[in-house]
Amino acid sequence: MSLEATIVFDGGILGAGPPTGVARAFLDALAAYAATSTTPPLRLLPPQAEGQGLAHVRELRSACVAGPLARQLRLPALLRALGAELFHAPIAAIPWRAPCRTIATVHDLPWRARDLSGEPGCGWRARFAVRRAVARADLVIVPSRATERDLRTECPTPRARIAVVAHGVPAAPDQTPSAHDGPFLALGDDRPRKNLARLAAAHARARHLRPSLPALEFVGPRRREANAGWVSEAEKHARLGRARALVHVSLHEGFGLPLLEAMARGTPVLCSDRASLPELAGDAALVVDPTDVEAIAAALVRIDADEALRARLVAAGHARAAAFPPAATAAAWRRLHEDLLR
Repeated sequence: MSLEATIVFDGGILGAGPPTGVARAFLDALAAYAATSTTPPLRLLPPQAEGQGLAHVRELRSACVAGPLARQLRLPALLRALGAELFHAPIAAIPWRAPCRTIATVHDLPWRARDLSGEPGCGWRARFAVRRAVARADLVIVPSRATERDLRTECPTPRARIAVVAHGVPAAPDQTPSAHDGPFLALGDDRPRKNLARLAAAHARARHLRPSLPALEFVGPRRREANAGWVSEAEKHARLGRARALVHVSLHEGFGLPLLEAMARGTPVLCSDRASLPELAGDAALVVDPTDVEAIAAALVRIDADEALRARLVAAGHARAAAFPPAATAAAWRRLHEDLLR
């Protein structure tokens, strides 16, 4: 079925700087979507999204629509002016009085995890946006079955249809085999959910048990240090290529993109058994209780000492990552768009 309706994608998630994480996954999927459109009347809002490499998407120059109040007051009129028939948002916040069908995206509900109620993103605004999305949108996309379960618990009688569409990651730019003789690598920010204090304690314990254990390196933005921790996409992939293993013992994730990025690069993965991570990892990662420092330490020692285990994880990881290309995300979007616009 060929789509001829005007579809407006909300590009606000891309921000003003280089897209990372979920924003990068959205951009990759959107590029794949646009590349397979025969007559794509696509629009991308707002202008911060321009210059992000979407050669096939016609980008709209318009006033910036940022902030919750501006989105509610200005987006409906802008969508009407565009003749929008579908508004696809990669976040939960959508205009309540949109003149077209709407899709919202709920990535996670971290307040449902134990001990994370005070974390950024767990306040009343985030909860309100999720509940409003379920009450107002025509469709809500979630990236994992774990997030779907959380959402159905949070909103037992949703008005919106809920669909699971996994994020995708492209093939790693460098597939050169590596000895992975560098440090253990932890990707991500330092929010409490990332569990970095327990990981650091576990690494110290593991080094006591095995003095030759590689160092532990943290890569990602730090709240207390301006511009600290950021690296380019190229540098991130280079570090993944050298890493002994990716260690991602988060207490809560709606998906877990670092796992797929590491697997695509051929890096062994050690991850948490919480939320969406075991669902995403399948049999391609060593899984551990993130609240048990001794268990994390033992897993670090095991993955460092066992060459056969690392080889098995690398092979399984390649296959696992290959099952999540951005084109699959784009194809799922297209099917959902056709269903809504039929």
